[in-house]
Amino acid sequence: MIETSKRLESTRELEQITVEYLNPTPDRGVDQKVLDLVSDLVISRLDGDRILELGVGDRIWTPKLIDKFADVTSVDGSSGLLAAMQQDLASRLDGKRWTPVCSLFEDYQPDRTFDTVLATFVLEHVDDPGLILQMARQNWLKPGGKLAVVVPHALSLHRRLAVKMGLATYPGELGETDRRMGHKHAFTCYEMEKLLVGAGFQIVEQKGMFAKVLPNSMLAACNDKQLRGLFELGLDLPIEYSTTIYFLAEAKSR
Repeated sequence: MIETSKRLESTRELEQITVEYLNPTPDRGVDQKVLDLVSDLVISRLDGDRILELGVGDRIWTPKLIDKFADVTSVDGSSGLLAAMQQDLASRLDGKRWTPVCSLFEDYQPDRTFDTVLATFVLEHVDDPGLILQMARQNWLKPGGKLAVVVPHALSLHRRLAVKMGLATYPGELGETDRRMGHKHAFTCYEMEKLLVGAGFQIVEQKGMFAKVLPNSMLAACNDKQLRGLFELGLDLPIEYSTTIYFLAEAKSR
């Protein structure tokens, strides 16, 4: 549980982020197209019957999870984002597979554990990502269950370019877009691996995705084929240069 002052602060931050997700800027379309590619790759590597999704964000992942899993629970601190997701699913007969839970991650205590936990683009938003990872292993996952993590990468090519252009002092420095989206952390692949191992997970797989060389405002001129090419190029590059990093990890015995 988190203290009242922290909860109020988190609620205010969530309200701000909700506005960004429900009223995306034009260049957000680039992120959504790339997310579509990322989600297809990551979900193809997940298994089990019951999955816990941390955050619904752009509402891209949840429908795809329902296509694959018999039981999908999504926890999000924003009632507005959950309501929007519920509206998106209203016409789906299999929407009954989905259970929305409005809660901060730190407060969530399920009555049953899950085969898989999916944390996509949320750990950069929380105060203590290590705590969330520990809760996933200790409270949310079955013994031997899998955790999939996807986060923006602090060593992305476009962040490195910003340093060369004098726009940032180091690649992981939080910029204007980070602050607008409520980001509190920028993780390197090394930092994320250390967090997962420290929380009691064993790394099963890790990949880098999407070679982002320019800001979204310029990538918005790219067509879908070009964006897919940059996504696939990121799979070929060493993970240290990718824009998005993905880890699949198994919970060690408690």
